[in-house]
Amino acid sequence: MMSFWFHEGVTIYLVQTVFAWLLIILVCGAAYPWAAWLLAKNPRDDGRSLTVIVGFALSVGMLTLLMLWEALLGVHLQWWSITLPFALLMLVGWLLWLGSRDAQGRCPPTPKSLSHRMALLIVAIVSAATLFNAAYWPFSRTDAQRIYARYGRVMWIEGTLVSFVTRDDSFYQAYPVLVPMTITYTYLASGWKNEYLARIIPTLLSLGCLPAAYVLGKMLYGEQAGVVSLALLALTPAFGRWASAGYVDLPMAFFYTLAAIFAWRLRASQHWTDALLAGVMMGLAAWTKNAALPGIPLLAVWLVWLWVKREINIRLLALSLAACAGIAAPWYVRTLAEAGMIIPPTAWTDQAQPNLDNLLIFITHPEIFGLTGWAIAVGLIATTVQALRRAQPAFLLLWTLPYFGFWWLLLSYDSRFLLMFLPPLVVLGGAWCVKLWERIPALWQKRLLPLGVALGLLLALHAAWLSVEFKDALLRHPLMSHEEKLALIEEGS
Repeated sequence: MMSFWFHEGVTIYLVQTVFAWLLIILVCGAAYPWAAWLLAKNPRDDGRSLTVIVGFALSVGMLTLLMLWEALLGVHLQWWSITLPFALLMLVGWLLWLGSRDAQGRCPPTPKSLSHRMALLIVAIVSAATLFNAAYWPFSRTDAQRIYARYGRVMWIEGTLVSFVTRDDSFYQAYPVLVPMTITYTYLASGWKNEYLARIIPTLLSLGCLPAAYVLGKMLYGEQAGVVSLALLALTPAFGRWASAGYVDLPMAFFYTLAAIFAWRLRASQHWTDALLAGVMMGLAAWTKNAALPGIPLLAVWLVWLWVKREINIRLLALSLAACAGIAAPWYVRTLAEAGMIIPPTAWTDQAQPNLDNLLIFITHPEIFGLTGWAIAVGLIATTVQALRRAQPAFLLLWTLPYFGFWWLLLSYDSRFLLMFLPPLVVLGGAWCVKLWERIPALWQKRLLPLGVALGLLLALHAAWLSVEFKDALLRHPLMSHEEKLALIEEGS
């Protein structure tokens, strides 16, 4: 009889775990109809990539905001109490989308160039290694363990937000909890502390920076710039190292880049959907990491500039900022009311090193940025020269230079914080790589192309290698048990 119950328990455990994986896949794409419906209101030739990543962003945003409001209203966080209202919310999106599909045109597929196919291969290699690392190892980095995964586990156990207490690490409880709430939901769906699944959504948010950089580059500088930006970001060593770590820098960058996309679209479209989504994505960035808060006044500056130039009206400006406030404000009002703070004093500004080495970090630290750093440096210099004459460079400089100055003066003790605005920086570099390539004679382009393909593949394999943790132990013993992995992580820390 005991043997029967043991095997029955194992079967239930495995079935629920498989169910949780399938559920998370469905949840991640559940808001695609919402994205398709909103973007169809303002049809543009931005391709399906934008719809997919906006749908993913809205899925994660709606799920975690629903959890936040349930916790604020005193509803105990359980799997069914979250999933049922979330499903109803997604059903509304499906109905709206189905009702408008007949009026939508279909974009014919466009043939992919060699550079496009090469960029997709690079992304596939790096993404596969990153997702493997996320699904193979439990949380292993310090902050992921003691902040994000820890608070996700506490909310799973207690069924509500982590309450503020007086202790040494209480400041960390004022961090926004979009990522911890995705961890909570995966634990609820799995029925156990399934760290392997819990790492997937933050990793997908990080990998979302890749198509976001492509769309932003294509929108501002053309298809080829988007393709090169996509490849450069994937080849950046720091991107691979941190994409599956469970940290919030790259997830914030994903939403921050989407906010840039819609802020730029708004200039040409003057449409309410772009104003709404620009504010929504900036709000989600602030809901992911409090370092996104300075991005809100940057968005406001852009919107006011458009209004002064009479390219948008005051209603669109107000809609965008109201959407941003509606998403971000509840969390920060709660932390202000309960903890007396909005941004916790966890930045060690006294350790900042605003020296020449950090000012030139994109070229002085190739182990962090690789060849991408040189592209960024050239792009920044050239774009600054052009900024007074054209809107595109001025826009991207607004989105990046204030953050870089903030980092250099106050946070330059840790290069990881540059990831928060890395995709727009890479777009600057990608655009200028294309311009430099176009100045090369066609004969030399043909001769250099095979070398570029070979170099791209080698760098992709190198980035994939960097994306996987504990490689020596993994190669020696690829079928480690969960306990052996935890022991290895503990030993490494």
